[in-house]
Amino acid sequence: MPIDGDEGKHLRALVVICAYNEEGSIATPISRAIGEGFKVLVVDDGSEDRTSDIAKAYGAHVIRNPERAGKAAALNRAISYAKAQEYDAIIELGADAIPTAGSITKLYHYLTLPTIGAVSARQIPIGSGLAYKIDALMWEILATGKSLQQRLNRPVHLGAVMYGVKLAHIQKVIKVINDDEFIGILVRRDGKLNYFAEDCVAYFDASASIRHLFNRRKRMIMGHLQLRKSTAPSMQPDILALATLLAIIKKPSRITWLIPAMTIETAARLSALRDSRKTQKLQEYTKWHTHGLKKPIQTQAI
Repeated sequence: MPIDGDEGKHLRALVVICAYNEEGSIATPISRAIGEGFKVLVVDDGSEDRTSDIAKAYGAHVIRNPERAGKAAALNRAISYAKAQEYDAIIELGADAIPTAGSITKLYHYLTLPTIGAVSARQIPIGSGLAYKIDALMWEILATGKSLQQRLNRPVHLGAVMYGVKLAHIQKVIKVINDDEFIGILVRRDGKLNYFAEDCVAYFDASASIRHLFNRRKRMIMGHLQLRKSTAPSMQPDILALATLLAIIKKPSRITWLIPAMTIETAARLSALRDSRKTQKLQEYTKWHTHGLKKPIQTQAI
C-alpha cells in the first residue's frame, strides 16, 4: 500500500509507552521516538524501580499510577491524556520495543490514510538459546499469518509491540488481557481497516526461557479466549496451517523447532482453556504477568 495521499499533514500523534518495572529497557523506545520528532508519554503503572526517573531524564512526560493496576488501566490514562491534549492518534510502543530507524514515522504515515483506523508493525524477537529459536518461529508464523489475512481480505489481527490507532475509534479500553486486539475490534466495528505494515519493524526481547515462553503464550491465548472470535492467526486453523507451511518453506531449518513449538503451544492452550473460566485468573493476567521472567535486550547491533 502506498504512503502517498494521506488524510492531512495535521494528524497529531502521541507516542505512548505503558510500563511496569522497565528501568533496564525504557530509555531505548523513548530515545527512538523523540529522535523521529514525536512527543512521548510514559504511564508508569506503579513501578518499584527507577522507570519514571529514567523516562523523565530521556525527555518523556510521565504519568504515574500509585499502584499496579494493569495494562488496560495504564492505556486508558494515556488515551484520556492524549484526548485532553487534542491529539488525533496514539502510537503505542512496548516498553522493551526497539523500533528500527524510521519505522515509527512510516507507521504514522500509514495511519494518516483515510481507510485505515489502526496499523501494527512487524515484531521480531532478539535472543539466543532454545527458547529464542522456538519463539522466533512462532513470531514468524504470526507475521506470515497477518500478511495472509491482508492478502485474502480477511480481518487483520491488531497485535504488536508497536501499533497506532486513531483516537476517534476509542472511548475506553475495558479490562482485558489483549488490549491491542480489543482496539482492533473497535476499529473494525467503525468500518475501518487494521493494516499490517510489514516494512515497519520493531525488535523486542525473545522469551528468556521455556517457562517464559509458555507463560507468554498462555497469557496471549487467554486474551484471545476472553474476547471470543479472535482474529489472531494462531486461532484460525486455516491461516495457521498455511502460515506455518510458508514459514518453513521460507527457511527450511526452522522445521527443527516445529515440534517443540507445537508442544508448547498445545500445553499453553490446554492450560489457558482451563484457567479462562476462572475470574481470579483472568484478573491476574490483565496485569503485568510475565514481567519478572524477561531480561533486557542489547541494542548495540540494532
